[in-house]
Amino acid sequence: MDPAQPENKLFRNVSSVSAKGSFLERRLSILTTSRPTNEPSDQIRGLLGLNLLHEPSDPIVDFIFVSVYRNTLLVHGYGYNADWGEKKGSVLNIHDFGRGLLGDIHTSPYIRNSPGNPIVFVAHSMGGLVVKKACILAKHDPNLNELAPRFHSIYFLATPHRGADSAQLLNRILKASVAFNAKDYVNDLIPNSGAIQAINDDFRHIVHGLQLWSFYETVKTNIGVSQGLIVEKDSATLGLPEERVQLLNADHRHVCKFKDASDNNYLSLRNAFISTIDQIEKKWLALSRDGFNDTMRTLASYLGQNDMPDNDLSNLLDRQMEGTCEWFTSDAEFKVWRAGIGEVPKILWLSGKPATGKSTLAAHVVRQIRDSHLGCSYFFFKHGDRSKSSVASMLRSFAYQMASTNPQIRAEIASMHDNGTSIDADDERTLWRSAFISRIFRTDFHRPYFWVIDALDECGDFSCFLPMLAKIDKSIPLQVLVTSRPSSVIQTLLLQEKLPALAKEVTAESSSGDIWTVLEANTPFLPIDDPAACQRLIARIVEKSNGCFLWASLVLKELETTHSEQQIQEVLDSVPSEMDNLYTRILQNMAMVPRNQKLAQAILRWTVCAVRPLTVEELKKAIWLDLEEVVPRLERTVESVCGHLIHVDRQSRVQLVHETVRAFLIKDDLASEFAVNRIKEHSRVTDVCLRYLCSDEMRSSRFRRRGAATRAPKRSAFAHYACVHFSEHVIRSSSSNDNQVVALDTFFSNNVLTWVEIVAQGGNLYFLTQTAKNLKAYMERRAKYRSPLGHQVHVVNSWINDLIHVVTAFGRSLLLSPSSIHFLIPPVCPRNSIIYQQYREYPRCLEVVGRAELDWDDRLSCITFGECKALAVACRDSRFVVGLSNGHVVLYHTSTCQEAGQLIHGNDAVRFLEFGSTNALLASAGRKNIVVWDIVAGTRLWATTITHPLLTLGFNEDDTILMATTIANYTSFWTAGNGQELEKLFVSDVDEDASDTYQRPPTHAQICGELNLLAVGYRQRPINMWDLEDRAFIGQFHKSVPVVYPGPLLVAMVFNPNPNMNLVASSYADGDLVTFDPWSQRQHAITEANAQVLAASSDGANLATGDGSGTIQVYDFETLRLLYRSTAYDFDIRAIVFASSNIRFFDIRGDHCNVWEPSAIVRQTDPGDVYSEHCSEGVIPDVETTESKSWDDTQLTTAMVAIGVDTFLCGKENGAIVVYDSKTGHHTQELYSHGTNTAIVLLEWNSSQSLLASSDRSSRFKVRKILRTSSGTWVAERPLLDQSAEQAIRQIHFRPDGRMLLVSTRNTDHVWDIEGRQRVDRTSSSRHSWRWVDCSSSTHKLLRIADGDIKCFDWLTLDECPFPDLFRVTLQDCDYPPIASLIATASGSTTTAICAYFREPPGCPQSQTRLRLWSSSSSSARDLQHRSAEDLANLDVMAREVKAVIGFYKTLLLFLDQNGWVCSLNADNNSKEKVYTRHFFVPYSWHCSGELIFAVTSKGSVALARKDGIAVFHRGLDFEECILIKDEDNSRPPRPVSQWRSPVLENQIDSPQRAHYWDRE
Repeated sequence: MDPAQPENKLFRNVSSVSAKGSFLERRLSILTTSRPTNEPSDQIRGLLGLNLLHEPSDPIVDFIFVSVYRNTLLVHGYGYNADWGEKKGSVLNIHDFGRGLLGDIHTSPYIRNSPGNPIVFVAHSMGGLVVKKACILAKHDPNLNELAPRFHSIYFLATPHRGADSAQLLNRILKASVAFNAKDYVNDLIPNSGAIQAINDDFRHIVHGLQLWSFYETVKTNIGVSQGLIVEKDSATLGLPEERVQLLNADHRHVCKFKDASDNNYLSLRNAFISTIDQIEKKWLALSRDGFNDTMRTLASYLGQNDMPDNDLSNLLDRQMEGTCEWFTSDAEFKVWRAGIGEVPKILWLSGKPATGKSTLAAHVVRQIRDSHLGCSYFFFKHGDRSKSSVASMLRSFAYQMASTNPQIRAEIASMHDNGTSIDADDERTLWRSAFISRIFRTDFHRPYFWVIDALDECGDFSCFLPMLAKIDKSIPLQVLVTSRPSSVIQTLLLQEKLPALAKEVTAESSSGDIWTVLEANTPFLPIDDPAACQRLIARIVEKSNGCFLWASLVLKELETTHSEQQIQEVLDSVPSEMDNLYTRILQNMAMVPRNQKLAQAILRWTVCAVRPLTVEELKKAIWLDLEEVVPRLERTVESVCGHLIHVDRQSRVQLVHETVRAFLIKDDLASEFAVNRIKEHSRVTDVCLRYLCSDEMRSSRFRRRGAATRAPKRSAFAHYACVHFSEHVIRSSSSNDNQVVALDTFFSNNVLTWVEIVAQGGNLYFLTQTAKNLKAYMERRAKYRSPLGHQVHVVNSWINDLIHVVTAFGRSLLLSPSSIHFLIPPVCPRNSIIYQQYREYPRCLEVVGRAELDWDDRLSCITFGECKALAVACRDSRFVVGLSNGHVVLYHTSTCQEAGQLIHGNDAVRFLEFGSTNALLASAGRKNIVVWDIVAGTRLWATTITHPLLTLGFNEDDTILMATTIANYTSFWTAGNGQELEKLFVSDVDEDASDTYQRPPTHAQICGELNLLAVGYRQRPINMWDLEDRAFIGQFHKSVPVVYPGPLLVAMVFNPNPNMNLVASSYADGDLVTFDPWSQRQHAITEANAQVLAASSDGANLATGDGSGTIQVYDFETLRLLYRSTAYDFDIRAIVFASSNIRFFDIRGDHCNVWEPSAIVRQTDPGDVYSEHCSEGVIPDVETTESKSWDDTQLTTAMVAIGVDTFLCGKENGAIVVYDSKTGHHTQELYSHGTNTAIVLLEWNSSQSLLASSDRSSRFKVRKILRTSSGTWVAERPLLDQSAEQAIRQIHFRPDGRMLLVSTRNTDHVWDIEGRQRVDRTSSSRHSWRWVDCSSSTHKLLRIADGDIKCFDWLTLDECPFPDLFRVTLQDCDYPPIASLIATASGSTTTAICAYFREPPGCPQSQTRLRLWSSSSSSARDLQHRSAEDLANLDVMAREVKAVIGFYKTLLLFLDQNGWVCSLNADNNSKEKVYTRHFFVPYSWHCSGELIFAVTSKGSVALARKDGIAVFHRGLDFEECILIKDEDNSRPPRPVSQWRSPVLENQIDSPQRAHYWDRE
């Protein structure tokens, strides 16, 4: 909801509605009456202390009403006992009351949890003194520094600032009375008492910044037999300059009591409140609106909310007639459901026949609930609109709506986005688990929340939704209204899931009154004057409508065309009462106007077949392409031409008047020229869409301008629909139509890149993947009718494959720069891909040479662990973890595969890992020990030791219980939060025939938290199934029928996590892979797989297997049809796990973890109404088989330098120095070698003397002169230096003239001359991180940064010396992480710029990353230590985006950012606006793991070491896109969906180990 609107946003303690004064009309109306004479005193006394009366969903101000206990009903907040009529005495005074008020405010969770909200006090009588005292105490208390500044305004209602004469009289009466005792607070109210004087003196000093309103009484109060003012005007006002004074025409009691909402006193106070609210609201909007809107825009894109839900609601409410629908909301059962108190059913099911007004009733309920300031989300299903016909769409809409009004939920969903949690737009189960169960339902619900779901029966997969509702914890106050047609399926599901529900039905009798109201409002437009005749006419229509609003509406529109009472009677006599007959009559009338027939057919075609409602402008363009007719006033034409079966809503969308119209028009037996043959019409719509996509309007220039961004051509409104939804029509059209394949070939051969760019500009690549899925399914189905061979078929199939891979490999880069699809993406695609083949010749395109890929590699990354073995792997949402043999658990980000931290499990190898439903909980286990972690907080929650080896463990569905099964036949249960052991379940091998059990140890076990089932396998015995909820044995699955003992040896098993599928997969030593039903134990499917490990995707669609030879196979879980096979002959596969995307998966084998994302398992999502030819007899597509790429480890590139303009020298793992040609990226010759298998670790080139220094892993270093012969080959002369250091060499560095070489180790620095003499040998104390660089070529001075300190040294002596004039540099006082890179660039003999880059090791926080850049040319010889704090802050913001420093090219500092883009920062940039330039990106799989080794030639070509070769990027720096470096307080630099920052969190735990964890947003 827009924060500019005050409803549900402004007030926590005072109600708020659309009219700003209305909240007062209800809250202050409580004060309108005096105490009734028959009301006992305890009924009118409010609660003592601070009490919450009302809390909107997202308040921005807290109103606190402070009232005396006696004779005043408590409005809100603070009640204190000032009842002088009580007989017992009181030692409490104003100071005590003020301290109590302040304490309650400080400890209130509602006020404490909204630290930015201002507080407004409204105080009556002595309550004003209490508030003043509370403010004074808050200002003077250092512990309340955050609370006191929130005090914004104080409203004093007849407050005795200087005391009251009546207090002195009252005090004398109390002292003289026998029945009553003295009250200390009465003494405080005596005029000029010490307490009052002290409060007034102190208040003057703290009043600055407070808005003060003082209202004084003007009517005398009856005091016994006399009258008088209780508080005189001079006592009721402060006399301060900040004070606003106003009178109230009331006595002391009635300044806060009003007759009604028209009372002038009430209006005066209300208007004053509104002025304060307006001021706060404007300030809040100025501070928060932009941030709120940015967040909601981000969440709208993340959740796929292109069409806001408010549109449907407003359309329905616009059509609702005032006074209708009241019969439903005034019903007693509805009120009981709405109250949601006690054991009231959470579900209210409202059923009714089609077109009886159920949607309008639902909209009316939404408005009523929201008018009561209760949270309400709604969804209106529409069968013909793909975005509104699935449970997943509804859940995404609910998540968005709840986030818009609830800051806690908004933060939770935003954290999903920031953490890179992927959302499959069509996977309702994963969305339900990750967004609702794990996050939304774990926030605090103080009041009932409502879901209103209309037309559930129009949802194609609604049967999965009610089981979800059944699993919601009963403590969550969620009330659900569901409307639908009468449905036995819904009724059965409610009974099966044991969901109590109130059932209501819309009958003809219940809706007749509303129909009467609607007709009565419209009869003035009919040619009838007699009121009695009007009533008879209405009665007849109502009777004939039989409760159908649509029937009555259509008849009324036809009656509006009549001109006499006789014509009215003719219409009523001829109109049929059944809807189908009425529709037939309308079509017959339409056919009577032949000139409109083609136009009407086109409008009906597009309206019925459109995937979503088209706008008027979209439909205009579609009709032009379809009929070549221009319809200028289409919004007026559609209704008249189509007999009012179609209307235009307030969003200018063209829609059917009701879903029954669609159902009628698509009937197979409809004999009408307006009947819609779906296959035929979708084929025609496909043709129109493809003709548009192939038109000149979609063409783009093949010649790029300098700069990444170009001006987009103006395109019609139809462009978005055609780009996003054309494939939805392809899949619904005829498979035997060859013209469609021809059109697809034309499209893919011409405008496909422009299409990709347009889709990417929308910020959601889902539509690219969905298009590929749809086209893939269409082409597979087409193979049933046509040959799958031919050039055009090849082109289409190749583009389907490439689209899936492009999104997978380059999705983040494409979103950052949509235009990159034209010039940056094709060159980095495999050479055999069709996108590379078609667009490699683009003029001035990026050129990439040296890479060896011919085809797409499904293995995205490989993570190695050195000496450790990978034994376990688990994944949930944004994180995956790997358990190692050394007892460590390594955490990674799922999307980037970057390390996020480590957990220390213990000394035992980690053999089991299991995430909870949310990725907050993680269980790690060895053979006999279990540890549970909260990985959001980074803490070990608890640990336990078990007596027998573990077989499996898992959480239940809501993460409250951890379960583990051991070889001792016991399943143990612990409370997941604290480790309290609950119980144990004894399981055993059951002999069902003999009704006996065996105590043999199990070999395998699997727990399924989603189904609450346990499967236990014994050696050569059947699989035993146990129900963990009832703790009961279910049955046994026998692979062999008839049963044979001993049976085949069980190797692995896994549950299908989708409860709708009810399947278990098991593999056996004989090679068979079997699926069976766990409840009936009936075999479902069988195939040969030779699988040793099994894994299921979270949606239950895919089953992955791994065997002993390293082969991975992916099957369709339900049919066991093989989808994909990959062979890699490197170790047995130990485990496989799917990511939440259900496409990416991870396997562990040996010492590494592989990351896979094969396109073959990307599936077409059921569009809901694919009614074209059935695919059951179609040709099963060939299985995609790939062989994992391998390389020679001895040839891995370990170091690289650029020499000249066209050559790179690379050091290899085997000790060789190899020459690469930058023009081709190919290895041309081996220069020399350090020896067999002694890896080169450092290379340094000196251009002035053509010297190359090389160092290997054994700390041996050499210096050789390198020359180029006339034939172009390179020659290495004999070594000028060939020495060894005593410690590992960290840096080698030439003096600019090439006469000296610095060799630096951890404790020593050696300077050698090239004749082989050691000139200087300096020993330093142990250094953690350091780098050397030249700061002046002419003066031979060196800079050294070591452990956050920078100094200047002389080359000849390594003695510290002054900085040269052009480079007086210093490091400002702050924390510096280790130095990662220190480089310089020179012009001639002068160093012109130096860059220092500091960063933590992988897995540590990026917040400590720093970047320093010094430039002599930009400083004009000024002292660089005076660099502004703003410049440093900008560089530190920039540093967090740096993944690796590449080097200098001229004055440009080149670096790789976290998104994989090669960027530059100009050292000579003196402008106030700090920017960096984005040039081109490096594919993710090229830089996702291992050390990044770059080099830059003098012409600006950038080389990256890749495995056993290099990749060289030519002309990459020609592409420029300037990015503003934003201040840290505003926002971070542009970052894709899957990126985040991760501050460090390290916790000491109660164990000998320390748990380390990084990554908490």
